[in-house]
Amino acid sequence: MKNILLIISLFVYSVATAQKSTDNFEGNWKMEEGFIVHIDKEEKIFRGTIVKKNKVILENIAFENNQWTATLIKPKDGKKVNCTLLLEGQKLKVIVKKGFVSKTLTWSKQL
Repeated sequence: MKNILLIISLFVYSVATAQKSTDNFEGNWKMEEGFIVHIDKEEKIFRGTIVKKNKVILENIAFENNQWTATLIKPKDGKKVNCTLLLEGQKLKVIVKKGFVSKTLTWSKQL
């Protein structure tokens, strides 16, 4: 019985947190470091720019295989890494994975 409840709980969680192709990332997002990233959309393409530096930090944002993916450009050294984006209400989670290592950056929507 416990296994069935666990499976049902996991299913409900996955449906509740499922990403949609209609997710809208537009607006201003505050990074953990305090910078504001403005994400806008031209045609069907989102792009994120650090406001005060006018520097692109997110590019190639696309909905593929039922998830949002992007390229994160590290502000410090300009290195590009692939990431997954997960929109959870007023939070945007930027999940960067490299091999077995994973880091989640949480950005907050600015109203």
